Amino acid sequence: MSKLTTLFEEHDKNWSWFEKHYDELVEKFDGEFVAVYEQKVVDHDKELNALMKRIKSKYSADRIFVDFVSSEKLTLIL
Repeated sequence: MSKLTTLFEEHDKNWSWFEKHYDELVEKFDGEFVAVYEQKVVDHDKELNALMKRIKSKYSADRIFVDFVSSEKLTLIL
C-alpha cells in the first residue's frame, strides 16, 4: 500500500471518529479546535496557531486531523 493511500485511510478513520463522537466533543470542547490522532483527541485549544505549534512538535502533521467543535450551527452563504 502506498504512503498516500495510508494517509488517506488514516484521515478517513479520524474524520469518521470525529463525526461519530461530535456530540461528546461538543460537551467537552465547545468553541475549541481539537486534534485527533488514531481516533483519540490528543490536544485542544481555542487558538488554532497555539494548537498547531504543540501538535507539530509531537506528531507528524500529515497524520493529525484538526477541526473546530461548536454547538452553534454554521450557515454558509454562497
